[in-house]
Amino acid sequence: MRHPANTPVARREAVRDVEALCRLDLGSRELRRRVTERLTRLVPADSHCFGTVDPETLLITDDVSVNLTPEAAAAAAHNEYLVDDVLKFAALARPGPSADTLAAATGGDPRSSPRYRHVLPLIDARHELRAGFVVDGRCWGALALFRGGARPDFDPADVAVLRRLSAPVGAALRRAAHRAPVEAVPGPDEAGVLLLDEELRPLSQNPAAKLWWDELGSAVGASPGAGLPIAVLEVAARGRGATLPAYGRIRGRSGRWLSVRAAPLGGAGPAPAAVTLHPAPAAEVAEVLQLAYGLTPREREVLAKVVAGLPSREVARDLHLTTGTVRDHLRSVFAKTGTHSRTELVARILGL
Repeated sequence: MRHPANTPVARREAVRDVEALCRLDLGSRELRRRVTERLTRLVPADSHCFGTVDPETLLITDDVSVNLTPEAAAAAAHNEYLVDDVLKFAALARPGPSADTLAAATGGDPRSSPRYRHVLPLIDARHELRAGFVVDGRCWGALALFRGGARPDFDPADVAVLRRLSAPVGAALRRAAHRAPVEAVPGPDEAGVLLLDEELRPLSQNPAAKLWWDELGSAVGASPGAGLPIAVLEVAARGRGATLPAYGRIRGRSGRWLSVRAAPLGGAGPAPAAVTLHPAPAAEVAEVLQLAYGLTPREREVLAKVVAGLPSREVARDLHLTTGTVRDHLRSVFAKTGTHSRTELVARILGL
């Protein structure tokens, strides 16, 4: 049964409205809030999670969620990286359909999905629609919509709307990724360290972790129900299932990028996981920004040499190009980044 408002005309209007939002100069969280508000008028949902995605690691970097409990967020992160299941966000980031329902992905048997059995009941949901927002072959965001049993499942028309919006929303999220931080809030001098149990619940943290939590907009340990951001949970879940430390990047509320690393601790029985948070090195932030500005592989190579301080002549020699070609690439990089000189370009990329 289709929602009464979900007619062909209503779908076209919703797509146009979301595309118009994507053309505005909005910050990432405001963009996601407004896009979800418009989408759920067409495709109602009882709860949702809209996260930005690091295009290199495919980990969530920040989430805007409604009606998701900390318990459900931890279970979802565990499912995403440690359980064999269908319709993972990493799969939606690859070439192919960018959105689908859990029912369709399981061939009409959603009960065969561990996520259906163990995660959706935590938010009283029975239906799920997932979408990845991909542009130029890279994923910049992911959305999960959930409905309870009183509602019908999402239908093919709902899926088609999300697929139609994959590239426009992906491009808007990519642009938002290189917006300058709204404020320069100094962080602590030491790394934040968290210990999580086998259920990804906080066991303890050092004082610096509490300060970093202010940057992430939460307060670890503030109350028994306080939950970790999905971005942290995803790194922790991946770390629990790996022999080497897992790594991710998270964007804080001020716009700064933080590095997050997680690894299980040794010992008998279920081992806790150690998670560290600290400011992302300039080189790692530069990597994200180069992708966010939509630079080509060759432009990224030229930019890396410029950031290293090489003049055009040496850039040309190292990359086996003519100096004229290097200058052409630099002009394109200037245009894409809104800069006018090497000094301004390097400062923009390194956040100086």
